[in-house]
Amino acid sequence: MVLITLNGKPFQVEANQSLLSAAQQCGVIIPCLCGSDGVSGHCGLCDVDIDGVGLTSASDCQPREGMVITTNSSKIEQRRKHILETLLENPNITCSLPPCQVACPAKVDVQLYLSLIAKNEFQQAVKVIKNTLPMPLSIGRVCPAFCEHKCLRNNVDEPLAIRQLKRYAADYDIAAYRSFQPERKAEKGKKVAIVGAGPGGLSCGYFLGREGYDVDIFEAMPQAGGWLRYGIPEFRLPKAILDQEIDLLCQHGVTLHTHHVLGDDFTLSSLSHDYDAVCLAVGASQASAMDYKGSDLDGCFLGVDFLKDNVLERKLDIGKKVAVIGGGNTAIDCARTALRRGAEVTLIYRRTRDAMPAEPYEVDEAEHEGIEFRFLTNPIENVADDQGRVKHVVLEKMELGAPDASGRRSPKPTGETEIVAFDTVIAAVSQQTDTRFLEGESIHLNMSRRNTINVDEKSMFSGVENIFAIGDFRRGPATAIEAIADARAAAQGIDEYLGGDMEPLYTRSFRSKNVPRTENLVRKDHVERLKQSLKNMARGSSAPIKEINYQLAMQGIFRAQMPEIEMDQRLTTFDEVETGFTAEQVHNEAKRCLSCGCHEGNQCKLRRYATDYDVQLN
Repeated sequence: MVLITLNGKPFQVEANQSLLSAAQQCGVIIPCLCGSDGVSGHCGLCDVDIDGVGLTSASDCQPREGMVITTNSSKIEQRRKHILETLLENPNITCSLPPCQVACPAKVDVQLYLSLIAKNEFQQAVKVIKNTLPMPLSIGRVCPAFCEHKCLRNNVDEPLAIRQLKRYAADYDIAAYRSFQPERKAEKGKKVAIVGAGPGGLSCGYFLGREGYDVDIFEAMPQAGGWLRYGIPEFRLPKAILDQEIDLLCQHGVTLHTHHVLGDDFTLSSLSHDYDAVCLAVGASQASAMDYKGSDLDGCFLGVDFLKDNVLERKLDIGKKVAVIGGGNTAIDCARTALRRGAEVTLIYRRTRDAMPAEPYEVDEAEHEGIEFRFLTNPIENVADDQGRVKHVVLEKMELGAPDASGRRSPKPTGETEIVAFDTVIAAVSQQTDTRFLEGESIHLNMSRRNTINVDEKSMFSGVENIFAIGDFRRGPATAIEAIADARAAAQGIDEYLGGDMEPLYTRSFRSKNVPRTENLVRKDHVERLKQSLKNMARGSSAPIKEINYQLAMQGIFRAQMPEIEMDQRLTTFDEVETGFTAEQVHNEAKRCLSCGCHEGNQCKLRRYATDYDVQLN
């Protein structure tokens, strides 16, 4: 053993090792890329200042008795930053996030987990996913898949089925003898309260629980899940699946308290006093009314309430002809739910189909199931029968006006109307957070004009007391994946606020000029010609057999098609529509990934160091 002084502190270390290893054992991390891909010879990052010697490589030097070492100084930090900038300018270095990860709000390491799925390492894939997204069972079924919209495979043929691949890995994991669960760190002895057991609140609890905090999640409804339970229908997300996922999330120091209403059963002030930190994950579960003549008649529902009542199995008299007003995912879910309750459904939207905010594949599914669409149409009056229930709706034809400053053409009324018979109208136009719990509160939060809370976007800290806020409460109505992204940031912020040591995410991309290798690889017209060639080459004694052989030839080349239940079963039950990929489909689909980002993913040391040293390079 030899005595050295490291950054002013004495340490006894083994002499027969590198100074780099000795420093690490003393809790001092020296950056080093010696021997890494793309770095030939000595990297220069691991140089330290040794008294009487000067700058020396910590990876090539051994500790000696009486050695005095400085690993960090302003001079050393500036030198390391310059080295990192020089490394990143090297055209052989691809320290960049793939476009799919950039597009994902939760910054899930898509490229890495797809490579693991391609090798049938499904639980390892789930481990990667859960580092940033702890609900792959649910999100693998309902995510709008922002990642797929940016997949560079779009430049070749079709994007990877990333959402469905995530679902397959999660389904495999939950069916395994033991599902993946991270080890929990030692007890912190500190308590965190979370209000709202939706995807954001549950995920924040998961991240904090595994860090060793005791977490209490308070939920107003009878069961946890938030919008995943009370807004998304069973045919998209079976609640038995959601229950399994919630059980996994709450195994490490997380306790659920349902039927606990903020503002009625307890106050924000009491939580702030009783807990070391508070996270408000209050969802946008309050429907926004569509105010026009007759919109309050019997037989008129608001979209959020209709979906919630359906889940709670409350008696709903919706009649035989249902009009759903709106163009978002909630409107589509309402329409497909009413269809399964035996109604003839028409969806009415004041803009065009391509302007609908709903996911295109959801719109396609609704149309496939037989829902009628009326575009450029808006209700202006509901007409009642003798009992005060809606029986007709006056619809006005719309037309698109000139583009506004944003370039979007707004719908304008034409004055041309028609009267259509409906005995139920479901208005699914918007929703908001119920903030009545703030009335009479001694704690005053910084709220925006949109009735959302203003927080620091990096830490989710409100700037008031010990209160953090995430999801719909800060964004307005958003997606589950966006709430989960906020949850990870809030957990990091709360841990830092309470003096913890949670591992940060390294998801900055330092090479925006990452070469899109596929842009000129195959053009769309080439793809169409290839499809036709394969059709012409398909052999068989009949047209159906030729089609089967053609589809087999397409496997591994074009995007896999998700198997679904038969239409008669879809229209008469709430059974899950998507049945999941086969093992062969998963293998072929995962191999379609072009691996267009850094091959080390979120574990990339160069990205980590460039983030730590605040390199500003594009």
